[in-house]
Amino acid sequence: MTVSFIVLAILAVGNWLIWDRLDGWGLQRAHLLLGAWTMGGVAFAVYFAVRHITRPLRDLTDLAQALGEGHLDRRLQIDSDDEIGRLAGAFDHMATSLDAAQSALGQKVDERTYELERSQQQLQQAARLAAVGELAAGVAHEVNNPAGIILMRAGQLSESPAITNGPTELEEDLAVIRRQVEKIGHIVAGLLTFSRQSSTAGAMSPLDVNDIVKRSAGLMSGLFQSRRVEVALDLTDLLPPVIADGSRVEQVLLNLVNNAVDAMPEGGCLTFGSGIGGGEFDGFVAVYVQDTGIGMNAHQLERVFDPFFTTKEPNQGTGLGLSVSYGIAQDHDGHLVAASEPGKGSRFTLYLPCAGNGSDSQRPDEQRMKSQDV
Repeated sequence: MTVSFIVLAILAVGNWLIWDRLDGWGLQRAHLLLGAWTMGGVAFAVYFAVRHITRPLRDLTDLAQALGEGHLDRRLQIDSDDEIGRLAGAFDHMATSLDAAQSALGQKVDERTYELERSQQQLQQAARLAAVGELAAGVAHEVNNPAGIILMRAGQLSESPAITNGPTELEEDLAVIRRQVEKIGHIVAGLLTFSRQSSTAGAMSPLDVNDIVKRSAGLMSGLFQSRRVEVALDLTDLLPPVIADGSRVEQVLLNLVNNAVDAMPEGGCLTFGSGIGGGEFDGFVAVYVQDTGIGMNAHQLERVFDPFFTTKEPNQGTGLGLSVSYGIAQDHDGHLVAASEPGKGSRFTLYLPCAGNGSDSQRPDEQRMKSQDV
């Protein structure tokens, strides 16, 4: 029913009532009553138009302006089946669709930003490793020669009559010199290994990572007993083979084990595990070493793969083991991931691509403080 029809009906009824009683009232009173009735009909029509047409249209205009300003949570509450109600429903549906699209777009932007940041971090890490590798090679060769001469002369002196027949303090001093020079030799060997890690790859062949884990655990059994470390195996059977250099993968595991044992000075539990990678590591086989040691904070975790960085006491480590292991993982188109929490231990996971899997060697590593799914 339209407004005009309602007004005409009111006027028609009023006219009938007035003219039907015209003989009793008189013409002047009839005109006054007709005017009043007409004004009442117009007022009702205006009220109806404001309530059912003007106000909803104003609300629609306000909603459109709010949506244009980005307030996508605004909605109209108009429950009617006429054109205004259907128009309001269309506006609400449009606002809901825009809100969902904006949320999806924001999520995609966050994901791409996170991936870009991690890619940049990987490139920076690779650049640092390359620069330090070149420096390490030069320093190692420069230090190795004089250190070798000192060690040789110290050995000759220790056998000379002046030392064997002389004061005991001289022999002890020479022993200290030899031990310190031998320590220099170990550091130099680590530098050389670090600088040559990209060019020392051996034969690559299909391997069962569980065999390497079991062999590594057996090699370190004496260390575990002397340091009061309990060992647990959490290996997944029937894993797909990986294409890798077995000796270098074993080197990574031994480095991880040494660090894990050092992180548990009072003893603890060390777990070897394996499984199928998930999420962004789909198509990889995962091998992890987890300890119950002192753990690392966020700052330490950020630098854990940096050359010469170590959380050990002075003179207890060179800080090259994890850098070398990180490089070995990259040489295999794999990834070495660290996760840790102070007081709760650390977990290092080596991801190696399954045999026949075209992995993306540029997939960024995650050395962030968060739990990792194997």
